[in-house]
Amino acid sequence: MTVTRKLLYAYRAVQCRMCRRYTTGILQPGKQVFIEPFRFEDNHGDVVHPCVRYIADGFEGHCWWMVYTPYFRSNAALENPILCYADNDDSEIPPTEWKVYCLVNEKPVDGYNSAPTLLYTKGQLYVYWRENIVQNKDKYDYWRATFVAKVGGGKVVKCSDKPILQTEDDEIDAETCPTFVHEKDGGYTAYAMHLQFHSKRVKQLRGGVKKLVNSLLLVTDMLGLYAQQKHFGIAIWKGSAPESPFTYMKTVKFRNCNRLYRPWHMDFFDYDGKRYAIVQTNMSNADLCLAESSDGEDFTFFKRPLITNKSIGKIGIYKPCAGVTPNGIFYLYYTAQDVDNRALNKLYLTETPFGELLSKIR
Repeated sequence: MTVTRKLLYAYRAVQCRMCRRYTTGILQPGKQVFIEPFRFEDNHGDVVHPCVRYIADGFEGHCWWMVYTPYFRSNAALENPILCYADNDDSEIPPTEWKVYCLVNEKPVDGYNSAPTLLYTKGQLYVYWRENIVQNKDKYDYWRATFVAKVGGGKVVKCSDKPILQTEDDEIDAETCPTFVHEKDGGYTAYAMHLQFHSKRVKQLRGGVKKLVNSLLLVTDMLGLYAQQKHFGIAIWKGSAPESPFTYMKTVKFRNCNRLYRPWHMDFFDYDGKRYAIVQTNMSNADLCLAESSDGEDFTFFKRPLITNKSIGKIGIYKPCAGVTPNGIFYLYYTAQDVDNRALNKLYLTETPFGELLSKIR
């Protein structure tokens, strides 16, 4: 480890203490999850953005479904969602071995894919994914958009070329990493992070001034002082059907969010009349935290994280997903990197009785 990195770690330790950010989580490190190789020569089995859903009655004979994207060496061209399924003798046991069902979407000609998610409703499984347009913007009405396809017969069929969610701004996005929920009243809610990726003022600078400012902001970001990337809260969208466009309603802020956190990605699940968000707290140097809501809008962070880099002996923690099985077992799938291999993201699973978890975290 270099002297600079040692100093950075020491600085962050002091900063965490001052801001009361816990450096250890309450969950045990997860066990590695294995997925059937698919285009392994390109993606090396890399996994990010997992979304796992348990279907008690099964869909096409399988109770566990997952979609993820590879991101080997941070190569967005590989970030094309892959749909998988898994089976256990006891269907309520979260699986650690998965088989590939099909590729969801190839790389778009004018951009790249990201952040897939699943929704099972009314006997049909849907897969959603985002397309990020980085060139030829004049051809489209959006910079980033979420699309949906139906799953069945060993393939997925795109429902429409019209987006379900979309943003027209190149730097501010209210549909980052969406999750779709079927509500009891029959309607549908989509939750997404509302983010700013870069400062428009900095983007308008030219030449050496822009390069200098970006370098300075990179340092202030690493020190947790100031960053171009901003988090505005949870964007809430409403829709009448899983295949039709949703309408943006509002953005709500997390409650009790540590000042060192800028939430980046998240997933949602319901249990015992409440809705929970499992949150990646920063784009990098992240913890995984749980937030709770009684009304599906006001989400309050529990102060203690579930997992931190220190508590699992890994780095590069990224977007998680979680849920609770009918027998009360909380399962958490997350990705992380080995300290000596930052190029490869691996998938892990940890689980615990949810009642015990809530007792500890409260």
